[in-house]
Amino acid sequence: MNRDKHIKLALDEDRCRQDVTTKLLPIQKKCKAIIKIKETSHVYGIRWLEQVFKQIDKKVKIKFYIKDGQYTKKNTIIAEIIGSNHSLLKAERVALNYLQAMSGTYDLCKRFQKKIKPTKIKLLHTRKTLPLFRAPLKEACIAAGCMPHREDLSTAVLIKENHLQFTTNPIELIKKAIANNKKVVVEAKTLKFAKSLDQLKIDRVLLDNFTPLMLKKFIQCNLNLKIEVSGSINLKNIQKFAIKGVRYISIGALTKNIESKDFSMLIV
Repeated sequence: MNRDKHIKLALDEDRCRQDVTTKLLPIQKKCKAIIKIKETSHVYGIRWLEQVFKQIDKKVKIKFYIKDGQYTKKNTIIAEIIGSNHSLLKAERVALNYLQAMSGTYDLCKRFQKKIKPTKIKLLHTRKTLPLFRAPLKEACIAAGCMPHREDLSTAVLIKENHLQFTTNPIELIKKAIANNKKVVVEAKTLKFAKSLDQLKIDRVLLDNFTPLMLKKFIQCNLNLKIEVSGSINLKNIQKFAIKGVRYISIGALTKNIESKDFSMLIV
């Protein structure tokens, strides 16, 4: 879903054009508001914020004092907005919702990356998002350098434990997937099954919920497999999984546990 459509749906959800509170106020054609960050963080999502106001009123003018992705100190004014009081009040909440969630996601990606900076491991974000809220979070992750584990169900074959419940011959299932798809990822819960994938031309093996010790044992086998690690990885333990031989670490928390940042909009 593209940005314009996503924002239109968000504004429709908030019924911004039926704002019964704003209707009580006399229209003031030109007033000014400032948006301030209330904690130190990376900021991301200013183009989404801008588009919210523009969809409400094309005459609204916004001046930004920072760029997307910038690390910004607490109480910094990040934008100045000029427009009618009705337009500013109708757009306020939706605009800030995007900014706070996207900034939190971007900042979290950067914090994870800092933990494994000396390595060449690439961080991936997953599809663990609020329904219909994937587009802004995905953009924030990619902008921060965390690519998708997979875009959606159509972009890659991912054979997981639940899929294998419906076959008595997992290797044949995987070979069939390889024959019909460019990208095939297979989840392995045990060392034995992971080793059985060595001769198959899969894109990568997903070692889910492996302990660091299990991971080291698998890497020592020197198999011809690209390794992705996932499962219960957080800021406190990620360095234990950042072992030489691991290509990717996928982290559901990047989009699942949204740590929204604190912003405010004030009419001045």
